[in-house]
Amino acid sequence: MLPDRLIPAFRDRIAPYTQPDPFLVDEGAHRKQYPVTSLYFDSVDLHSLYEKEAGLLSRRKVRLRTYEKEFSEQGYAFLEIKRRHDFVVSKDRLSLSVGHLKADLPMANLLDHVLQRVEADEDVTSEVHLLQSWYNLQPTSLVSYIRTPFVGMQDRRFRITIDSDMETVWKPTQLIGHQLRTACHAGWSVVEVKCNHAIPSWFHDIIQEFELNRTAHSKYALCVQHGAGLVAG
Repeated sequence: MLPDRLIPAFRDRIAPYTQPDPFLVDEGAHRKQYPVTSLYFDSVDLHSLYEKEAGLLSRRKVRLRTYEKEFSEQGYAFLEIKRRHDFVVSKDRLSLSVGHLKADLPMANLLDHVLQRVEADEDVTSEVHLLQSWYNLQPTSLVSYIRTPFVGMQDRRFRITIDSDMETVWKPTQLIGHQLRTACHAGWSVVEVKCNHAIPSWFHDIIQEFELNRTAHSKYALCVQHGAGLVAG
């Protein structure tokens, strides 16, 4: 977590070693940022949240994601299974064709509806079906933010993302359409570092300069704690 007032200085500091994400460059729209909106599924007793809080080495989350400000009937969406084992994170992304999300879909059956329509290997969908049968997963928190992505000049597998303007809807009653969102941890951004190997030495220097500390807080956990009133502010 980094205060927004320090983000310009942080971006200036990493500028000599990074470049904008090639995905944004290749699309030709001259964007430096893009929106991310995710609907997270969890059990009624927030099993996924408390697995993280308990510090379990192996845990999984299921979410529906779009790279737009809001889900829409004509927008692309993906069902994702995110797995973590200690520091190692893996993810499967299951595509959902345009037109399969409808404004009148009941939220209680949303995950079942999506599972019947995603384009994916049977082993992956079976994993979600298993989690669904174990925990009766339900839409729990809608999380949206603006992402500014960078990759290393020397190693494009080294990736830094700055996620700002985080907003949430606790237990949304609909997927598509306007919903009143509340700011989550206003004035702060989440800086994520993703790499396959050791962090480069130049970034170690930045960690020390900005007094950055690695935290286990996920954006889902931050927004659930905020939306459910589990923390103040």
